[in-house]
Amino acid sequence: MGGIVYGGKFEKLMNELSSPENVAATAKKFRDLESQYGPYSFGKFVKLTTPQAGEYTNWEADAGGIPEPIQNRLTEIISTNFRSASPMPMMLKVGDNIDTTHELHVRNFVYNGQLYIGLHMLCPNSDLT
Repeated sequence: MGGIVYGGKFEKLMNELSSPENVAATAKKFRDLESQYGPYSFGKFVKLTTPQAGEYTNWEADAGGIPEPIQNRLTEIISTNFRSASPMPMMLKVGDNIDTTHELHVRNFVYNGQLYIGLHMLCPNSDLT
């Protein structure tokens, strides 16, 4: 999963869904999907929550290429946040790493007076793969 693949439209869509204006509605939809389809795991609801689901035809293979510990960490962060009574907005940034590994950096930060969960996903460097 190169950063170029999911760094554009997908990143923008996820940031819109998790923005301060939309995070409560997204969290409600997330909880409704869990009620209908069972507990969340990383990437499980992408095709159910994105209006352009057809653009993610390789999603399962691409998401499956992310190491399990990173998938588990993303599952933990996203599900805990969306299940909470007061979900926080999240900001996703996807890009190429300097080597051929995946990395995830998670950090809380304040932007325009609002506390966010920051997710910085680094994917294998496309120049090296």
